[in-house]
Amino acid sequence: MNSTPAPQWLPFLSFFSQELTQNLTPRLLSQLMRGAGAQFAVQYALADAGTVAEMQDAMNRVWSAIAWGVVEIREAQDWLVMTHYHAPLKAAFGPENVAWAGAFLEGVYETWMHRLGADPQLRMTTAGPADASGTMVFLFGK
Repeated sequence: MNSTPAPQWLPFLSFFSQELTQNLTPRLLSQLMRGAGAQFAVQYALADAGTVAEMQDAMNRVWSAIAWGVVEIREAQDWLVMTHYHAPLKAAFGPENVAWAGAFLEGVYETWMHRLGADPQLRMTTAGPADASGTMVFLFGK
């Protein structure tokens, strides 16, 4: 699975991320990316899904159509654990910027979950830094 942006985008994204990190705080960068993720989720609305398996399938249909990797969802105590594999964020923005760039996926997943009917008080958070391959884990709950 290719998670590298097309060659014509690499210089643009590299310089763009340099400008962003020089002019915005990590908190503002995360807010910006989270907002962009929410916009994405509205534009790429999911099909109705009533089970975790149906949600995963609906999300992966969107990701597959744009070559953005896959998500695996599992239930764990009071959380839904969402593991996203092969997102192009690390390749696009550089490994040093994955923390704020990953907020894009937080925004996408939180908005999708709320639009599927989840309690609006539930939030999506990043469980920790991306691993060496760029895999990111998110938790949805209180």
